[in-house]
Amino acid sequence: MPALPGPTTIPVPAPTGSGAVDASVTLWRTLAALGVRHVVAAPGSRSAPLVHALHEGDLPELLEAHVRIDERAAAFTALGLSREDPAHPAAVLTTSGTATAHLLAAVMEAHHSRVPLIVLTADRPAELRGTGANQTTRQADLYRDFTRLRADLPAPTAAGATATELRTLVSTAARAVAAATGEHPGPVHLNLGFRDPLAPVAPAQRPSPAAEAPGIVLTHRVPAGPPAPVAVPIDPSAVVVAGDGAGPAARELAEAQLLPLLAEPSSGARSGSSLVPGYPALLARVMADPAHPLRPRQAIVLGHPTLSRPVIGALLGAADVDVVVVDPHPDFADAARRARLVVPAITAPAPDATEAARRREHLAAWQASDPEPESAAAPLPWQARAALAVWDATEEQDVLVLGSSSLVRDLEQHAGPVAGTVLANRGLAGIDGTTSVAGGVALARSAAGAEQGSTGRVRLLVGDLTALHDLTGLVIGPEERRPDLDVVVVDDDGGRIFGGLEHASAPPSLLRRFFTTPHGTDLAAAAAALGAEARTLAPEELPAALAAPSRGLRVLIAQEMHSRFQPDSGEAPLH
Repeated sequence: MPALPGPTTIPVPAPTGSGAVDASVTLWRTLAALGVRHVVAAPGSRSAPLVHALHEGDLPELLEAHVRIDERAAAFTALGLSREDPAHPAAVLTTSGTATAHLLAAVMEAHHSRVPLIVLTADRPAELRGTGANQTTRQADLYRDFTRLRADLPAPTAAGATATELRTLVSTAARAVAAATGEHPGPVHLNLGFRDPLAPVAPAQRPSPAAEAPGIVLTHRVPAGPPAPVAVPIDPSAVVVAGDGAGPAARELAEAQLLPLLAEPSSGARSGSSLVPGYPALLARVMADPAHPLRPRQAIVLGHPTLSRPVIGALLGAADVDVVVVDPHPDFADAARRARLVVPAITAPAPDATEAARRREHLAAWQASDPEPESAAAPLPWQARAALAVWDATEEQDVLVLGSSSLVRDLEQHAGPVAGTVLANRGLAGIDGTTSVAGGVALARSAAGAEQGSTGRVRLLVGDLTALHDLTGLVIGPEERRPDLDVVVVDDDGGRIFGGLEHASAPPSLLRRFFTTPHGTDLAAAAAALGAEARTLAPEELPAALAAPSRGLRVLIAQEMHSRFQPDSGEAPLH
């Protein structure tokens, strides 16, 4: 029998006079025993039993609690904590009613990006549902197809949870953690019914504990091993496409097979001897010519490609390209619907000496091709230069979180290899909660660094609209542990990304108002008002600012001053 990674039983809680609190103590002990280390809570009344329980016994030492007043920020903070340390998924906790709706975007992102997340929503007991009781809605199935497991747990007995209720809770929580962290990781949802009293009674009024109550059996699921690799013939003209989250396996495959590597910034594979920098523009030219000498006949895809139309449409959608997807999960990426083969893992024999020489020559031709010959002399936009400054500052121990904006596409086209870890919410490529995710990553990173004695820097690179969309991610109360995080905002007063899409052909007034959406907001003043250290600087000043020592939450706003404020406008520049 394999050794179990934690305790085999959960102790029966000492009675608190509230069945809701008894159950909550048991739930937290179960989650802690199964690897949960962080809880992000938003304030509320119906969820109060879970908050009171966090302060019972040794639970404050087992679970670190973080409080966020905005449920969406809470959910994305938990997502960031889980993304940084998926073996120890974070839990997010809300009260009932509309609060539960604000978790949906984070749950969707966790589902599509396969990040484990424990979602706990408090609810009314069965007798109050469907009666018009305050803050009561149909929330048990709210996240539906986006969860790996969902359960609607009935409210415990009012004065004290019964043995059956506690056993059901422990068993269900164990199944939830196993589902969240298993072979197809993702979010799980426990909807927890609670009836009054929602707080423990005074110690003198509490029932006496049962003598020598046996512990509640805790189920540990041993995960399945890695999938067996499948042998796949490699075409000499093949390329390896590394989408978001592909990991080092993509680089290792490309290098072993001497194949060009087309790696997105957040692939985890953007380095090594096979990397082709500037591949989007180059690939667009290659795929536009059926007779081009570099035209691939096979594409081997790892991770989730989301960024480049030359990759997703021209390459993976081409009728003469054999697409092989490497993914052990059932929701594999095949946006062009042309994958001939999906394998859980891949193996291929190393090329012989003659074939290896041909492939090296082919790879060298990819890497020697000028990605943008027509515009080689044109200077990069200042926004791209700012993004590259942040990219180049990312060292081996650092984490860079990228927002979904034109900046990540600038990096895809212009950035070279990176030594550190690059993360992005590319599951749905939304701008929701990006600052909160980065804050969660930073909190988990600093906690791990405190245990290991070292940690790198965590930085977030976003556009101004993405920053504005998650201003509440900067709201961290004075009693909360603050993340050590640099938020770098490239502020060009609107959504530049739409200028590169088909919407650029819209009438200028329509494009500006409805797509690029200029905001005119003083981002430094907004960030400072929310408690962050904020500074506006020119793009050329970014490298020095990023190299300077910093602690806590810092917002650096890169801005071409003359581009927004003309000398004769009468407006003052941002501070």
